[in-house]
Amino acid sequence: MRAEKKKSHGDRYRDVGGIIRIVREGLCHRCGACIGICPAGTFDVGPGGYPVQVGKCVECDKCVQVCSGIGVDYPVLGAALYGEGYRYGQFLGPVKAAYVGYSLDDEIRWRGTSGGLVTQLLVHLLESGRITGALVVVNDPGDPAMAKGVIARSREELMTAAQSKYTTSPSLAALRDLKGEKGRIAVVCVPCQVHALRKAFAFDRKLGRRISLVIGLYCHFKLDDSASRELAAVTSRGRHARRVWYRRKDGQGWPHNTVEIDFSDGSHWRSPLGPADTVNILSHVTPLGRCLTCLDVTSELADISVGDPWIRNEEGRWKYSAPGGLSSVIARSKEGEAALRSAVEAGRISLKPIPAEEIEAGQHAIMDEKKNRIPFRLALMRFAGRRVPAYPMPLPPADARIVLQESIFLLLRLLPALGPVRRLLLRLAFSPWGQGVMRRRRAQKGRKAAAQGKKEVKS
Repeated sequence: MRAEKKKSHGDRYRDVGGIIRIVREGLCHRCGACIGICPAGTFDVGPGGYPVQVGKCVECDKCVQVCSGIGVDYPVLGAALYGEGYRYGQFLGPVKAAYVGYSLDDEIRWRGTSGGLVTQLLVHLLESGRITGALVVVNDPGDPAMAKGVIARSREELMTAAQSKYTTSPSLAALRDLKGEKGRIAVVCVPCQVHALRKAFAFDRKLGRRISLVIGLYCHFKLDDSASRELAAVTSRGRHARRVWYRRKDGQGWPHNTVEIDFSDGSHWRSPLGPADTVNILSHVTPLGRCLTCLDVTSELADISVGDPWIRNEEGRWKYSAPGGLSSVIARSKEGEAALRSAVEAGRISLKPIPAEEIEAGQHAIMDEKKNRIPFRLALMRFAGRRVPAYPMPLPPADARIVLQESIFLLLRLLPALGPVRRLLLRLAFSPWGQGVMRRRRAQKGRKAAAQGKKEVKS
């Protein structure tokens, strides 16, 4: 009977065996959705954030149906959320309104990565009774290189989740904690997790009613947990890492919040480079896995999308900047608009309307990679015999620029395959020599901008 069931499915993936194959073939996002959605407790979070079988499978196949790693049908999911007029291909996705904003609570604003807007919005929704909890991401107390999802039910619990976590975080595993409970919750997640939720809503309407708001974060990639471990190893001099901070603000405030590590002996290491340079170095010398084939930057299937306002004026300076931080915000659905409006009316957040094109310009380089370059990357990976996710919609063809950029990019991706090389590159990157290289690189970009009529570029 089971063999007939598998045969009739007509698919490469199904049930536990399918999830194991997805992991083995490098398609797993480690989003935690298969763990959280399983009605039988078949999976748990294993080493590296991957799902592992811990219980009996009831063969409902929900784990595979919810998996965004094997593919995302944007036209189907987009039409379900936005209506039949939805079309895939816009860099930002559908936009009802765009803003820059921040929390009007100074403590929350300073604790956040940018303007503290997500934490403040959740605190408002919780305290006003619109939700009974929020699925958020916190540092894993048992492993400073990992993060995990929890259901926060108070301001204090929400505050522990403030600041972005750039590392492996199978946070949707926390959906299993909702079983048997009543009330509506909000979920904060990155694009791959938004995709998994939308896939789940398609066959689990009860879950869709429980989750009243999906807040998506802008995301280029999630660092593999090995990135934090190896960075801690090369900076520790034998000390034990207690916590990794990815964007904790220092006295200068935003945008100077960069990677920091607290060690168990009370000592501390702070990256001598800015946040963008630090994370880019880590991403170039450590594995990125399934993130390399994701098409979404701004969580375009969320109700609200939030990220840093990397938006420059005509002179090259940050157009929207304050030490306490600001967030760029995209309202996409009526639920998202209503949540933002209620927080503004309650005096919890400040929002200033801006053209959506400004957000697109600030994120353009990443969006160009995701929307224009990755289709060619997928073709190269298929040619090399690698499994790639299914995207059943037309994708743009490659031109000479893309072919060159992707060829160089994929050659550089060979570096993370060798552990000793990774550690050597990390030591060099954060050495005085490496810092000098990065300063010269920034100066060259400044001169290029000046030649284009921009007076100053600072990062």
